[in-house]
Amino acid sequence: MMGLVMPWHGQLVVVLLLAACAGCMVHDANIAPESPRVSVPFDYRWRFQFGPSPDGAPGPGSTDFKDISGQGCTNIEHNPHRVTPTDCMLACAYNQDCHVWLQDSKIRVCYHGGVDSKCSPSITPTLPAGGQRSSVPPLRTSYENAKQSLNDNSWDLIDVPHDFVVAGNFKNMSDTHHSYLPRNVSWYRKSFHLPIDWKGSHITVYFEGVFHVAQIWVNGQYVQMHTCGYTGFTVRLDNVTGILYGNDSTNVIAVRVDATFGSGHWYEGGGIYRRTHLIHTSPAHFVHDGVFVSPELDPLEKTVRVTAEIDIIGSGHPLVTVIATLVDMSGESVASNESYNVTLAEGFPQTVTVLLSGAHVKVWSIQSPHMYSVMMVLKDVSHGTIFDTLHISAGFRQTEWKVDTNFKLNGDSIKFRGFSHHNSFAGVGVAIPDRIHLFRAQASRAVGGSFWRMSHNPYLPALYDFLDVLGIISWDENRDYGMEYVGAMHDMVKRDRGHPSIVVWSYCNEVECTQYNKQTGLSFRAAAKALDPNRAVGANGGTDGLDVQGISHGSNASFINFHKSNPDMPLVLSECCSCQTQRMNRIETTTCMHDQNSPGLLPYVSGSLGVWTLFDYYGESHGFPSVTSSYGNFDLAGFPKPHAYWYVLNWMAMISTDDYGRPPLPSNHVTRILDLPGEITTRVEVLSSGAALQLIVNGKPGDKVEVTNPGEPIQAKVDAPERVNCSFPRNLTSVQCRGLDHNGNVKTPGQCKSACCDAGPSCVIWQFAEKQGCWMGTADLSSCEPSEDPWVGAGDIVTVKNITALSFDTTGKVIGSHTILGAAQASAISLELDVPSPDTGTGTALVLDGHDAALVKASVVDAAGVLVTDQVVNITFRVAGGPGALIGIGNGDNHLHANAKSDNVPSYGGLARGIFQVNLDCVSKHRDRIVQIDVDHGPTTVNPGACGTVDSISVEASSPGLQTAHLTIPVSTSAEDLPLPVAKKSVALEGFPFLTNFAG
Repeated sequence: MMGLVMPWHGQLVVVLLLAACAGCMVHDANIAPESPRVSVPFDYRWRFQFGPSPDGAPGPGSTDFKDISGQGCTNIEHNPHRVTPTDCMLACAYNQDCHVWLQDSKIRVCYHGGVDSKCSPSITPTLPAGGQRSSVPPLRTSYENAKQSLNDNSWDLIDVPHDFVVAGNFKNMSDTHHSYLPRNVSWYRKSFHLPIDWKGSHITVYFEGVFHVAQIWVNGQYVQMHTCGYTGFTVRLDNVTGILYGNDSTNVIAVRVDATFGSGHWYEGGGIYRRTHLIHTSPAHFVHDGVFVSPELDPLEKTVRVTAEIDIIGSGHPLVTVIATLVDMSGESVASNESYNVTLAEGFPQTVTVLLSGAHVKVWSIQSPHMYSVMMVLKDVSHGTIFDTLHISAGFRQTEWKVDTNFKLNGDSIKFRGFSHHNSFAGVGVAIPDRIHLFRAQASRAVGGSFWRMSHNPYLPALYDFLDVLGIISWDENRDYGMEYVGAMHDMVKRDRGHPSIVVWSYCNEVECTQYNKQTGLSFRAAAKALDPNRAVGANGGTDGLDVQGISHGSNASFINFHKSNPDMPLVLSECCSCQTQRMNRIETTTCMHDQNSPGLLPYVSGSLGVWTLFDYYGESHGFPSVTSSYGNFDLAGFPKPHAYWYVLNWMAMISTDDYGRPPLPSNHVTRILDLPGEITTRVEVLSSGAALQLIVNGKPGDKVEVTNPGEPIQAKVDAPERVNCSFPRNLTSVQCRGLDHNGNVKTPGQCKSACCDAGPSCVIWQFAEKQGCWMGTADLSSCEPSEDPWVGAGDIVTVKNITALSFDTTGKVIGSHTILGAAQASAISLELDVPSPDTGTGTALVLDGHDAALVKASVVDAAGVLVTDQVVNITFRVAGGPGALIGIGNGDNHLHANAKSDNVPSYGGLARGIFQVNLDCVSKHRDRIVQIDVDHGPTTVNPGACGTVDSISVEASSPGLQTAHLTIPVSTSAEDLPLPVAKKSVALEGFPFLTNFAG
C-alpha cells in the first residue's frame, strides 16, 4: 500500500492507493457510528403570499431599458433560452453585466450584450424587440415582505413542494408556450427555532429547487440569490448576524420567487417546488455534494475511487482522517480503508481520495442494477471523536462509446430505446410527489424504455435514485447554455455524478446549443471533466467540446451525412418522434413513430434515446384552447394512449429477453384494439404480435387476416351500419378528415350529405367547405384533425356491443385477445387505485411521511360496469376520512380548463383523475426536531412519537344522478413501503397489468 500527496486546484488532495482489501481494516457496516449530522425536513408550515402585491413586481428592482426595437447591436452573445421579450429582458435585468437585450420570439432567439455593445438601426441583424441601459442599478434587497417583524398571519399556510403557477386559472393570451397560466412573483416565509444545543455548529438550509429566481433573507438580512431554477443550493444560517437559538427565540427565513419569466418553451411552474432540508453538522464536516463515489469501474484494476471534500468553520485545527467503507445491500462490508491524517483550517477545504478494492463488486446493469452504499466517517484522530458521517448510494459499471460497436455497458453493446420527459403532471404542476415519479419510471420500463432523457434540465434528486435501482440509463441535461451559465453545469455534475445510471452529461438542447465561439463548449467540458473525468459529454444539438453527438429529429440522410463528415464521432438519436395523439379522436398514426425512430437503427448510431415524450406535459400546446402538449404516450393524468401499445409491441414483445438493453420484464404477446367503441366507422386498427388476426364484431366472426407488417397496426374491416333516414350521428364540424375522395359534382353541404347517403356502405363520412368542396369516403375518424377552415360534416358510427380481436401464432393457436365493449347510459362512478398498486410497480400503501401521494382513477360506467366513453360527466372528489387531502385533479384532455386545485373535473373518454396526499408524518427521521423547530401549525400533522394504528384514507367520487363511488387508500408507517425501497424490490416485475387491463 502506497500513498501519494499532491496539490489540486489549490486544495490538498490525499490519495490512498489500495490494491486489495486483504489485510486492511474492515469496519462493521452494521454499526454506524453516532454523528452530529442531523437532516430535518424543512417542508412544513410555510407562509405563502400569492402575487401580485406591492412587493410582487417582477424583476430585480429596476427594469428601465431604453427601447431599441428594430435595431441591431455589436458584441452580443446568444442567450437562446428566452422565448418571449419579457423572458429576454428580465434575464438581462437580473444579470449585473448585461446592458443590452434583443429578442425575436418568432424564431426563438434572444441576445444579451455588455457595456461595450453598440446598437443602431444600421447594424444587422435587426430584431423586433430590445432594450438598452447605460448603467446597471443595484439589486433591490429591501422589501416589506422580507422583514422579520412582518405580521404574516393572514398569509396562506402551506407545505412544500409547492407550485403556485399551476394553481392559477387558464387565460387566453399571446404566450403560447407556458400553458396559458399567468406567471408572477410570489413570497414564502417560514418561522423557526434553532435548538440551543446547535449553537456553534454548521447549519444550512438546502433547497432542492426553486423556480425561477430566488432571493433569500434571514431575520430581515439579505443573504443570497439563486438564478437557476433547476439546481439546488444551500443557505448557511450559523454565520448570519443576529441568528437566534432556543425555543423562546424565533427566526424567519423569507424567499422571494420571481417566476414571471423562465428559460423554457414549455410550462416551468413557479415556487419552492422541490423538497427543503435543515442540516446540522459539527464544525468539521463533509461539504454538501462533496463526496463522490465514481461509478466507473476500471475492468483491469477494478478499483473503487472515493473522493471527499471536507471543511471546517471556526478557529479549530483538528487532525482528521476519513474512513470509507463499501457495503452491499445485505449490510455486509465489501472493502474499507482509512486515509492519511490531514489538518483542517477554516477557509482551506481539502479533498481526500481513497481507492478501495472492487474485486468482488457486482456490476450495475439494466437487467441487474446492483447497488451498494459507502459509509463515510470523518474522525478526529487525536480524540477519536466522530465529526461527521454520510451514507452514499453507489453502483459500478464500465462504459465505452465506440462508433463501430455503439455504446457498451460492461462490454456489451446496447441500442438505446428511451424517452424524453418534461417535469409536470396533472393537478400538481412541477411539484410532483416521489411515488408519481416512480410510476412514471415504471411506465417507461413497461413500454420498453430503458433510457431516460432529462429534458431539458436536471430533475429532482429522488428520480435519479429510482433510475439507479430500476436499471434505467439516463442522459442528464443542463438547462441554460452560455458562458454565464458554466456554474450551473458545474452544480448539476457535482450533485449527480455518483449515479451509475447517468452515462452522458448534456450541455444543451437544439437551437439553444448555438453559440458564436468555441469557448462555451470547451468551458462546459472543462467544468464537467474537472468533477467527473470519465463520463462522456454530449448535446442535443451542434456545439463544441463533445464526446457524443446527439441529433434531434434527424432523418436517416442527416445521420448518414454527419457520419461521413465525422466518422469518429459516436452518434445518438437524442430526440425524435413528436407524434401527437390523444386517447379520444387519435390524430397521428403509428407511422410517425416507425419512421422517426428509424435513424436509431443505423449501425453507427447507438439507438433512439429520446422519443418525444413518454407523458404529456403542461405547455407547448400550439394554440388555445389547448393548454397542454399532445406528444405523450401517456396523457397528463397518467392514462395510456393508443400509441403506448406500439412501443409495448415493438420495444418489448418483439425484443428478445436476452437483449442487454431490454428491461427485465416478461415478454408477453400483444393484442390491442386502438379505437374506442364510439369512434368506429368501417374499420378498426389493431396491434398484434401474432402471425394472424381475427375480428369478432357483435358475436360475428370475420376472416383471419395475415400480419404482413410486424410491429404495425392491422386495419380490420367492420361492416357499416344500415343507414336510417340518411342519419350521420357523428358531428365532424371544424375538423378535417384525411383519406376522403373529392366529389366535384355537388355544390352545397346538403347535396354532399345526400351523395354520401346514396353511396351506401362505401361512404360513412362526408365533409364540405366552401373553397374545398365536397369530400366523401370511409376514412378513419382518428385521421380527423382540428382545422381553421370552415368544414361542416358528419359520420356514421357502428353500434358496438362488443369487438374482440384474436391473435394467432403460426400453428393457428390463439395467443392473445382484446375486447372492447359498447356501453349503455351512464349509471355510476367506479374508483380504482392506480398508485400505489402492484399493477404499476408502485407498492401497496402510502407511507405516512407527510408527502406520499396516490393516483385514483374515476371511471364513468353503465349498469353493467362497462366504461362509458362518449358521455361527459362532472365528477367531484373528496376525502371522507383518514389522514389525507385532495391536492389536484385532471382527466388527460389537452383542452381541460378546470383549475388544477379544484375538487371537480369533467370526465374525458370516461375517465378522471384525483391526486391525494397524506397529511400526517409518523415516519420522517428527527420528527422530534421538526416539532421543536417549526413555529406554525400547518396542513400536515407531525407526530414525534409512534402513531400506532392509523385509519386508511377514505375517498369518494360523486356526480349528480350517478351512484357515488368509495375507495380506501391503505396507509403504512413502515419505511419499507416508501417509494425507493418499493422500487428496489420491483426490478423484475412479473408484468404491468395497468397497461394490459386499461380501458379508456
